Amino acid sequence: MKAGTVTTGIAAAVIVTAGLSGCTAGASVGKKAADSAETLVAKLTKVSDEASKAGSAEVEMSVTMPDTGGKPVQVNGTYSWGNGLAMEAEMPAADLQMQDLVADGTITYRLVQGAYYYGIDPAPSGPFAGKTWLKLEASAVLGEQGAAGMGAGNNDPTAGLKSLKWASNVTEVGREDVNGKSSVHYRATVPVDKMGDSKAVFGAVGGGGATELVSDIWVDDKGMPSRLNQVFGNVTVNIDFLSFGVAKDIAIPPAADTADVTEAVKKGGAAQG
Repeated sequence: MKAGTVTTGIAAAVIVTAGLSGCTAGASVGKKAADSAETLVAKLTKVSDEASKAGSAEVEMSVTMPDTGGKPVQVNGTYSWGNGLAMEAEMPAADLQMQDLVADGTITYRLVQGAYYYGIDPAPSGPFAGKTWLKLEASAVLGEQGAAGMGAGNNDPTAGLKSLKWASNVTEVGREDVNGKSSVHYRATVPVDKMGDSKAVFGAVGGGGATELVSDIWVDDKGMPSRLNQVFGNVTVNIDFLSFGVAKDIAIPPAADTADVTEAVKKGGAAQG
């Protein structure tokens, strides 16, 4: 497992955090944009508050970025922010180039307290002998600034709605069906200088050089977000929120079952079993 391929595996969890975190406050661009943003923020404030109270959500995501070779990578799992940021999801092992480490072709991974844990089959020998988890600190791939940005701000799946206040362009697109739910579609463009901590995280996974974050948000008739699509340069993230309040304890795997590959990845080498 090498640094470049590890980036693909953690991208979804990283970008969910970054893209949905609150952006840095700043002046709106032009009175018309400010008025539009204020109107939409007023409508969406309750949406954000109610979703924040839920504490967790079941999501289906696809992520496309340079390290995926332009191929969307599918990730399904639970995103939790009730007791600190955490996530547990599954994705194809081949997308991580870790297919030799699991028999069933699927990797389960967790994000807990700023580190990623990848579930593997126990190896009979070698550095991973008997281990069932690989640990990777986020800073190994994102750098210290990117990792700090991932954990900063309001880490819940609707904090990003509040960034509309600083968007240079905000519109209500119309009503559409999302997974059988009638939803109102909003679109916002946030300049890169208003993105705050999110800028470092998006840039670390392939969004360098982008000038804006384009977000499409759908809100259902119950006042909850049903979908969020974001584009930042060469990075695209599509997220469907299937349900909220799916309480689940996402625990750190036992230390005795875990092999830490952080230093190997930081040095740019392979972490092989």
